[in-house]
Amino acid sequence: MENIFGGLIEFESRSKLEDLIDTMDKPLAIKLIETAIDFSIRSGIYSMEEVYCLYKCISKLKENESQEIS
Repeated sequence: MENIFGGLIEFESRSKLEDLIDTMDKPLAIKLIETAIDFSIRSGIYSMEEVYCLYKCISKLKENESQEIS
């Protein structure tokens, strides 16, 4: 089993990861971005201001997505 983002996402092989990436939809893309951000936060890569900015960006994307569905 292989993984990315410190083990937060696991996959059987690189080809399975490529398949996932090639077929992802918007909700999955946002979830993967959230997971990457979570990994970065746990790793101490971002300051609190940067984390807040990323949180607001993700919130805006989700807001826009829910408005598109309505």
